[in-house]
Amino acid sequence: MLDPLDAILHLLYTPTLRNGLEENFCRNPDRDPGGPWCYTTDPAVRFQSCGIKSCREAACVWCNGEDYRGAVDRTESGRECQRWDLQRPHAHPFEPGKFLDKDLDDNYCRNPDGSERPWCYTTDPQVEREFCDLPRCGSEAQPRQEATTLNCFRGKGEGYRGTANTTAAGVPCQRWDAQNPHRHRFVPEKYACK
Repeated sequence: MLDPLDAILHLLYTPTLRNGLEENFCRNPDRDPGGPWCYTTDPAVRFQSCGIKSCREAACVWCNGEDYRGAVDRTESGRECQRWDLQRPHAHPFEPGKFLDKDLDDNYCRNPDGSERPWCYTTDPQVEREFCDLPRCGSEAQPRQEATTLNCFRGKGEGYRGTANTTAAGVPCQRWDAQNPHRHRFVPEKYACK
């Protein structure tokens, strides 16, 4: 029998065919806005956030960085980036309202045109644009599973598939296929895509 909390969650969230609830890795099967979490091995603490950083905070790029959504706002020479919603000192076609899928936020480095790496227009009237100095996340072959992440989480973290298995407070996570010390409904057999 489901406890009251699990019964409510069962009504709110529809299971999918595959969910990634393996081992005791941090996941977000219920779309918690705080990102990936886990049931803990501490009987006094049912569950906790795992403290995995959002991809918006990630400071490295895959491939040519078209998916980079971090907050670096300076070029490799140290120049401050121009806000994407401004046309001064440099006029440009990349207005945030016309390129909604590019996340042209604030004055952060981005790669809206498929350049070799993220860049920005500068606030220096003499230098139109420059690349940003961002380290590579790993090999050039980024998995093209857009929603899957390993080192950070996007959105609410439903696609996080890394191996973090302790909470932000350092408490070990309970295995998803275990019901002790906490009973729950997120068993791997029932939630194949989470």
